[in-house]
Amino acid sequence: MDEERRRHPRYPKGSIELKVAPPGIKGILTLNPDAGCLNFSGTGLQFESDRRFKVGERLVVDLSVFDVALHEINAIVMSVKEEADGIRCCGVRFCLEDRPMRKPKIMHALLQIEDKLRTTEAFPHA
Repeated sequence: MDEERRRHPRYPKGSIELKVAPPGIKGILTLNPDAGCLNFSGTGLQFESDRRFKVGERLVVDLSVFDVALHEINAIVMSVKEEADGIRCCGVRFCLEDRPMRKPKIMHALLQIEDKLRTTEAFPHA
């Protein structure tokens, strides 16, 4: 993602707890890759991982920030960029148009997470 398009700076690894997996039975039966969230917005996020993802691949995302947690968020891989040491930077877009994602509580939680990250950035703990 271009710097000028980024709405917020990259977050320190660990400030957003993130899990990604393939949807369905494949996600249950396979070892989920390590993923560290780099950027977040209400419509998607970027994460780093050692696993190879493909553009267009569907994922299920669990994320937790402070006291807000979302589980089984549908997402699609929009970009993959090779970084150093076999690490890849993957950009995903939340599939907000999918029927299960149209629940008001999901959008509310995404907005809460975005607000909490913005507030923490503006007023960091000493």
